[in-house]
Amino acid sequence: MPTLFVLDVAEFAPLVAAARKRGDIAVTDAKAGYFRLSCEDDLRIERAETGLTEALWFSAFTGGFKGGSLDVDSTRFVIAA
Repeated sequence: MPTLFVLDVAEFAPLVAAARKRGDIAVTDAKAGYFRLSCEDDLRIERAETGLTEALWFSAFTGGFKGGSLDVDSTRFVIAA
């Protein structure tokens, strides 16, 4: 199951909020300072959904991920199932 760990800080709240709006992404409340975003299939989020600046967008992946490959650019990310 592809998973992204997002640091529980105000700067990344828009990313977590965008994931919560999606029916295909499960968001686990923060434990040890990180939210867990996971999906049954490929985990995909468009940056436009989040409103994050590019600097925050690329910083959002510092918490790590589980799954296949991580494909990220300035418009979207995909963590393969």
